[in-house]
Amino acid sequence: MRAAIDTAVRHYGGLHVLHNNAGGSTPGDNTVVEAPIEEFWRAIRLDLFGSFLGCRFGIPAIVASGGGSVINMASNVALMGVAGLDCYTAAKGGIAAITRSMAVEFASQKVRVNAIAPAATMTDRVRGRFEAGNPRVTKIAAAHLIGLIQPEDIANMAVFLASDESRMITGHVYPVDSGITIS
Repeated sequence: MRAAIDTAVRHYGGLHVLHNNAGGSTPGDNTVVEAPIEEFWRAIRLDLFGSFLGCRFGIPAIVASGGGSVINMASNVALMGVAGLDCYTAAKGGIAAITRSMAVEFASQKVRVNAIAPAATMTDRVRGRFEAGNPRVTKIAAAHLIGLIQPEDIANMAVFLASDESRMITGHVYPVDSGITIS
């Protein structure tokens, strides 16, 4: 992460936007009493610790560049109860919490910190599960009130949060979820 941030700063002359976008759940996730311990640590390392490291090295570069925006990827599971995804939910809930904490901490240094909380998004990975007839994915897809989310729906929110149009927004978790969290 440090090397990636340093490379970006050298190449572009500064850093104004950091989008922590790595993450994902696996079929190995389950309830807190059934999920393998290794699955819990996989989710925490990738989803939560990865974003933590991005911020650890990215925020000082944003401050040195005069300010900007951090965009973390949470999930709709951070905003609602979902059975059988306790490892992923813990990691994404941590993203929501640390997003709020960092927003308070770094606002005086002109760093805005927000998160996006998508529901199932039709990436190639999710599309493969959907096409394979995975009953869990089929049930989730049916819960989308206004249709399945496309990657560009998430990208549009990220572009908004990166832009000056969101200059007065910090510390929030924005669901891009086709209404799942309200139903």
